[in-house]
Amino acid sequence: MSMSRRSTSDEELLAAVSDGDAEGAATAATILGVRGDERAVGALLELLEHPSAAARASAATALGLIGSEAALPRLREALDDCDGTVAARASVALQRIGDEGSEEAACSALIEEMCAPDPERRALAARALGGLMHKSSVDPLVTALSDTSALVRADAAGSLGWIGDARAVTPLSALGFADPDPFVRRVAMHAVARILIPGTPA
Repeated sequence: MSMSRRSTSDEELLAAVSDGDAEGAATAATILGVRGDERAVGALLELLEHPSAAARASAATALGLIGSEAALPRLREALDDCDGTVAARASVALQRIGDEGSEEAACSALIEEMCAPDPERRALAARALGGLMHKSSVDPLVTALSDTSALVRADAAGSLGWIGDARAVTPLSALGFADPDPFVRRVAMHAVARILIPGTPA
């Protein structure tokens, strides 16, 4: 089934979450999360048991977007998922819903995910840490400024700009002058401006 965010009915999406293959279930979960329909919570909780890590990760993200407290117990269990991306998504979902103590858990899971072999996973984790804006993520993000992937370096720099900790100014300035990638240099210098000049546009 071809799915789009506008044309596919909630009933079709719920059926895809329950009966579809891993890719279809993950896509349907993402759309349901964006729509924020609490009727999807039960199916998404079941999807957290799917053999596919991608499907489980999409379910966790969707549950966080919907924001139902009914998902909290199962999302806490997902913090121990064997796949780092799933655990990180569950952590962010818990923090989004407002689970007490979940911010620290989210940071820990995302910091661990920044050691993943896939640069896209490392970049997503770096970007998510910026959204949490937790001071404990500053040192790992500074370390990520030396990542072999330009995407990771850029996302780490951008997140440091959002967090706004002055400890990041020196390494960001060095990156802004010396990085071989022009986009990374621009992001780094903009992050320095955000830290030193409050109110700098995003």
